[in-house]
Formats: sequence, structure tokens, C-alpha cells
Amino acid sequence: MSDEQRPHGTTSGDQPETLVEQAAPDEALEDGDTVAEGSGPKEWWDDPRLPWRHKPSRSDIACYTGIAILGVWALVMLPLRPLLLANPPLSAVINGGRTSVVATGAWLEVNGGPLVVYWAAVSLSIAKFDWVYWWAGKLWGPVILETFTGSSKMSKKRAEIVLRFTHRYETLAVIATYLPLPLPMALIYAAVGASGMRLRKFLVIDVLTAAVTQAGWLWLGWQIGAPAVRIVKIYADYSLYLTFAILAAMLATWWWRRSRKAAKAA
Repeated sequence: MSDEQRPHGTTSGDQPETLVEQAAPDEALEDGDTVAEGSGPKEWWDDPRLPWRHKPSRSDIACYTGIAILGVWALVMLPLRPLLLANPPLSAVINGGRTSVVATGAWLEVNGGPLVVYWAAVSLSIAKFDWVYWWAGKLWGPVILETFTGSSKMSKKRAEIVLRFTHRYETLAVIATYLPLPLPMALIYAAVGASGMRLRKFLVIDVLTAAVTQAGWLWLGWQIGAPAVRIVKIYADYSLYLTFAILAAMLATWWWRRSRKAAKAA
């Protein structure tokens, strides 16, 4: 059949299947069928940036809220760390960081105090929020790793490496987070949760490892003693200026990112 003999509106390139597909939606609407799923407005929770792929339960909301609170906590503590370190025992009890624990050990050697009580406090302090990340992995599986790292190829590759390692060496992975190495603790805890490690096992490994490593940092500070205390005192004299410098850097970074985003939008 020549092109002149074809029905009006078709060409030699049109296929029957294509015409059927184009007509199907019109026929469905004429018959009163329901509109295809997803054509209406999305629910607030239907966002690929969020870790769930379903309507969130109370557990989902509670865990996500907890992670958001931890993010705010980290931002608040960032400029306060220099001020807190001027008082080593207080800093160690609040955040459990290695530097503050070593300084606390030195402070206890010079000034005395209940060493066992401080050891228990700093051990619990450094591990106090770890279960939240385990819970996230338990609830959402490997998806939470992409939420933490981002959607870039490099981030996805990093998440895959962490997931493979924790699936094979889950106990060793938790222990390794307490070594003085730049390991992504939140990712590892979420990955062991996703791998199926029970909460009781996770807490036992986490707290025992924290107790052993914190004892080592306290002992190191105890051995250093008075010289470390003198350094902390000198540092305390300038801690307020360091806090202001950190705040200024945070504000400058926020302003620069906002200006860059506005320039791209324009």
C-alpha cells in the first residue's frame, strides 16, 4: 500500500503496536477506569532522599528523628569542644573523645578522683548514641547507607565496601571503629544492623570495646600526668578564641554555599 492509500494521520514508520499503546490510555479513560498509579500528587514520605520505601511507621519516624537530633547535636558540639576541653573531666563525660579522655587521665593523676567512676562514665559516653545507627540499619537495610553517603558513584562504592566488610566480619567491624583510624562509624553500625546482628550482641561488643579502649586512653593520660595538665591549662587560655574561630568558619562556609546555590539558580 502506498503512502497516499494509508489512513489519514499515519506514516510508513508507524507500527500497530505503537498505535495501540497510544490509544490505550484514551480508551481506559473513556471506560471510566482508574487513573494510572502515581499520576496523582505524591505523599510527603514518597521521596527518594528518605530512607524508607513505604509509608513510615512510628519506628521509622522515631529513628529518623533520632538521627536528625544527633546531627544537630554534632553541629552544636563542634564549636563547644574547645571550651569543654578546658575542663577535661566534663568534656570526657559529655562526648567521650580520645583527647579529652587522655587529658582526664592526666588530670586525675594530678588532682585525684574516683578513677573507676570516670572510666565507666567515659566508656558509656562514647557509645551512648551508637545503637541509633544500628537501629537505622535494622529498619531500612542497605538503603540507609546511601542516605548517609549520598548518591554519587564514589559514595555508592564506599557504601558497598562497608556493607561487604561488615557482612563478613561484623564483630571485627564494630571493634575497629574504636581504633585511631578514620573509619565511618555511623556507616559501620548501620551496616551491621542491616546485616542482621542482634541488638544485644551489638551492645555487648560495643560497650566492652569502649571500656577497653577508654581504659587505655585514661592510662596514657595518667602516665603523662602533670605535663599534660599544664598543656591543657595553656590551651584553656585560648579556647574561647578558638571557639569563635570555629563559629566564624561555620558561618563563612554556610554563607559561601548559600551564595553559590543562589548563583546557580540565577
